This record gives sequence, structure tokens and C-alpha cells, in this order.
Amino acid sequence: MTEPPDIAAIAAAIEAVPAAQGALVVETARGERTYLLGPRTDIGAAMVDWRTAPLAEVFFRHGPGERYELEAGARTTEGVVRARYVAHGRGRVEALDDGTEVVRRADGGWPREPVRRPQPVVSPPRAHAALPVLDPEQQRAVDLPADTSLVVDGEAGVGKTLVALYRIAALARARSGFRGLILVPTEGLRRLCRLLADRLGIGKPDGVSPAGSAGRGAAPWVEIAVLDPWLVARAREAFPGLPTRTSRSAHAQVIGLKRHPAVRAVLGDFLGWTPPRDDERHSRGRARLLHLFGDRDRLQRVLDAAGGALPDRAIPLTMAHTRAQFETSTERAHRHVDADRLVAIDGRRLDAGTPMEDANSFDAEDAPVLFELARRGALQMKVPPPRYHHIVIDEAQLRSPLELAAIGDALVPGGTVTLAGDHRQATDESAWFAGWGAARAELRCGRWVETTLAVTYRSVPAIGELARAIAAGRARLPAEPPADPAVWASAYGSPFAQAAALCWHLDALVTRDGGRQIAVIARTPEHARRLHAELSRGLDPVLVLDGDFRFEPGIVVTTAAAVAGLEFDAVVIPDLTPGFYPAPPASAGVLVSGTAPPASAGVLVSGTAMPELARALYVAATRARDWLWLTTPDAWSPLVAPAP
Repeated sequence: MTEPPDIAAIAAAIEAVPAAQGALVVETARGERTYLLGPRTDIGAAMVDWRTAPLAEVFFRHGPGERYELEAGARTTEGVVRARYVAHGRGRVEALDDGTEVVRRADGGWPREPVRRPQPVVSPPRAHAALPVLDPEQQRAVDLPADTSLVVDGEAGVGKTLVALYRIAALARARSGFRGLILVPTEGLRRLCRLLADRLGIGKPDGVSPAGSAGRGAAPWVEIAVLDPWLVARAREAFPGLPTRTSRSAHAQVIGLKRHPAVRAVLGDFLGWTPPRDDERHSRGRARLLHLFGDRDRLQRVLDAAGGALPDRAIPLTMAHTRAQFETSTERAHRHVDADRLVAIDGRRLDAGTPMEDANSFDAEDAPVLFELARRGALQMKVPPPRYHHIVIDEAQLRSPLELAAIGDALVPGGTVTLAGDHRQATDESAWFAGWGAARAELRCGRWVETTLAVTYRSVPAIGELARAIAAGRARLPAEPPADPAVWASAYGSPFAQAAALCWHLDALVTRDGGRQIAVIARTPEHARRLHAELSRGLDPVLVLDGDFRFEPGIVVTTAAAVAGLEFDAVVIPDLTPGFYPAPPASAGVLVSGTAPPASAGVLVSGTAMPELARALYVAATRARDWLWLTTPDAWSPLVAPAP
């Protein structure tokens, strides 16, 4: 039996190279070798870059005693891992951790102790395919009269989406020729709703249009769509001549202005309006958008009507963006050239990344404005789009007043709506969400009932308590190990140490409970890509940024914005640092009832404004059913207070 590696020698080797953060000891045909791991590769110091070096993957994927085989170009090397350690301490190694045990420097030696592994308690497999049974409060909302619109409110996990789906299913079964619509904010939630709708028997076959379903007798027809592309497609159908390409690079200030209800202050200008002769080449809808968002005086009136909610710089930004949209794209100007010659070397459009990127494009935020003009008689729809008997708007707190009004236009006379949402999850400040009363007014339905669901079914109590504390601005992290294993908070000394812990402990969890759905939730898409690359050193996670969730066991890396309305068995939130989750701005304070919040303020939560990043953290945490793991490679974010 081989002797265990010399701990003191490994610590000394790490201390000899200031940048080293860990060590890998392997046994090969040429004998025992020790490699250091750090932020870069240094051949002279036998140190490899932990993020990119092929040998570093052995460190993350193979434990002591395991054989490995590594292909590097035409060469294949193999061996046995003898030891792997993350070093703790700055300058002087105070402890070495291999994921299962830790050895600490002490007088007279290096005593060993087991690692307190962040893992949930063992639980029986969850029947993910089973439809839950509604409680009496949920069932009462489902059973409301058919002529009644519903607001279903409540914190994450109370079953708002489920109630909305059960209600539209009940209405669909009760009415011959029923046409229903479910609008959601993300592709991931659309896929989840599709699974649930199919189980409820209200799925719409692909390729079937509303007109094509009208003759189906009693067969229910329910469409499920992501709201923004649905609204854009509806606008293109109603107002011919709109560009086929949607802009993707509008500045946040431009989006905020276009979604603000103060835009209505200038729409009366277009009653009986005729475009100048030199603008007759544009369609009627496009001409009005040009003279609305490209006119400085009109934009100033919008800002005045917004009462200080919009910044002055929104005017030049909106005008510049509008001018670019009405330019001719390079592809259109050279459409006589072979199509394969109008693509850059990197495969992108010729205008991508240039000031002409938005040439000949249309903003998703323009669609509600066009429908508002049509409602006022300032623009005529050529082809009225189809209408629906009932529309579900999920995550309705993310929808702007203009968008809600345009959705109201899609109802048949006497049609009804279900608004499902949670003010704590109003993560989009440009939605100008002003409460359910204002949302109801925009939809122009008759009778309404509001219900607030109180019983949380998704998250176990410890997770729900932490989430509510985040929403209230008084979250305190548990000690490690926690009294309740449902919530762990682990601080590490470096990104390398955090990556090693995530790889090792999540691998152990997947090995132990292979049926779990685990989400690693990043702050931004760029952050998600970096985390995915780091975790791929030792795991096989799937990166999901476009909503392509399969709802299968395994690990996905995604963002808080992509998981609205979704749930997972376990959630990991890495990098909970001041860099990704900084302190809220000083202006995010108490909101006064009846006044418009400033652009930097959040949504009213128990009398205070919850900043956007706190809401994003709340959304991420409340995706977890029975286990939540928070980690940081540095100081903790000021949005949470560490344990004493």
C-alpha cells in the first residue's frame, strides 16, 4: 500500500509559488508528480491554469484513488490521482481541503477532520409528471363564474400559474368553440405551461391557427405564447409594412420611455394627421412611429407628462435609435448581391456591432403604441387579428400599461382575463407596474375578483423565510453548518475554491440523488457562461439562456431572468458578492401611495421599495423546492447579512 502524500511538503510547494491556490498529486508510469493550480500556467513552477489547462480537469473530476485518462492533442496520458487539495490561507497555508476531508495546520502535525458537505437531506423521489390537487382556496378561484376576470396574487410558490391554467381549462371545457390564450414572459415558462396544459387536455396542436380552429365544434383551443413576440407578430399582421427584423440593441432608457404610459400624452397629435410628402415611402404605422419617437418636442412632452420618472438623456438616445431604425440596412441596400456575400467572416450580419445595427428594424415596445393609436382612431388596422374568450397573463407584474391595454384589445366582447403575479417579483423597472387596480383598468374588463393565495407549496419553510427576509431587506444567512439543512451559505477564499466546492459537492449530490433537478442561477448571461465553463471542468451541466429547459434530472446553468415562474428541486446561487449584487441606490426608499416611483426605485413591498437586484435574488431563491445553496468567493453581498 502506497504511503499517503506528505501534507507538509504539499503545503510548502504551494507556499513557494505565491499565485498557487491548490495542488494535484498524481501517480503515472514515470512516478509521482505534483502540479500546482492557479490563475495562469507557469511551466517553471509546474503550475497550470485551473480554468483552461486540460490537466486541471483531472483535479475537478477525479478523486483520490481514481484512474484518469487525458487526451491532449495526439498524446494520451493516464495515471491515478493520489491527492487533490484546495489551499486556504493567504501566503501561509492554514488548511488543505479535498472535498471530503480537511487537514489543518497545527502544532505537531496536520490533523484531519471530515468536511461538512453542503447537501440536502435524503428525500423520496418526486413525481414531477403528476398534476397537484388544488386546495379549497385555489379551487374557489378556479370555479368563479365565466363572466368574471381574476387577479391571483401571492408570493412565489403559492400556485398562481397552476390556478390560472386550471381556470382556463375549466372555461375551455365549458364552452363550445372556445379560444384561449396564455401569455408568459419567457420561453422556459412557455414550455412548462405547455407540459401542464397538455396534461389538462387543453394543448393546441402545432400549426393550428385561431381561424383554423373555429370549426372544431366543442374542441377547446388554447394558445401558449411568449408575450413580446406574440405582440410583435400581432402588430405585423394588423399593420402591414413593418420591418421583419426586431431591434435587439435598444438602450434601457429608450425601452423605459417607450413603455411609459406618458407616451399617451402626445398620441392625440396623430388624429387626422398626414405624414409629410417625403415620408410617404413608409407605411402608415412606421410614419407615425418616426414622427413620434424622432421628434424632440413630442419626446419632451412625454418627459413632462412622466413627472420626472424619465431622465432627460432618454430624448437624445431615443431620437438616435429611431434615426438608425429608419436607415437602410447594408443587406437591403445590396440585395442585388449574392446572399452569401452579405455575411461577415464571423457569420453575423454586416451591420452587427456597428451604428447601423438597428437599421430597418422595429422595437417590440412599438407594437403596443400602434394598437393604442388604432384604439384612438389615429391608425387603421388592415387585418384585425384574432380575438380570444379568455386570456391568462402570467407574471403580469412585468407588463407595462400600454402592453396590458393592447392585450385587452385581443378579447372578444365580454371576454375575461386572469392576471397572475407577485409584486415581489417585479424585476423589470421599465414595466412601470402601478398595482393591480391600474392593471385591471388597462384591460377594460367588466367584473373582477381579486384573491391572494397564502399557502406556499413550492419551497420548504426555511427557504421561504429567507426569501421573505430578502424581500423585506433584512436577510441574515445561516451559520455553517446550518440548523436547517435546507439552506446553506458557504464563503470561499477565491473563485477557484468556490468552483472546486461546487463541482465536488454537486457531483456527490447527483451521484446520491440522480433524479434531482438542480439549477445554478447566475446574475447575467455573461456570468452564466463563465459559471458554465468553470463547472464544466468537473461536471456536465447544461447552459440554458434561451428558455430551452427540458425539466429533466441534472444540472442547468441559467439566469434569474430566465427562470421566472419555474421551479427546481435544488437551487445554487454562486458569486453572491457585492460585484454582482451591490447595495441598493440611496433613492430606493419608501414609496408614497399615489405617486409615480422614480426610475431607480423598486416596487412597493410592505411599504418600502425593493431594489431590482434584491428582487432578482428573491426570484432566484424562490425557485428552490427543498434545498438552496448560496456561495461567495469573496465578501457577501450587502443584500444579505452573514451569520455572526
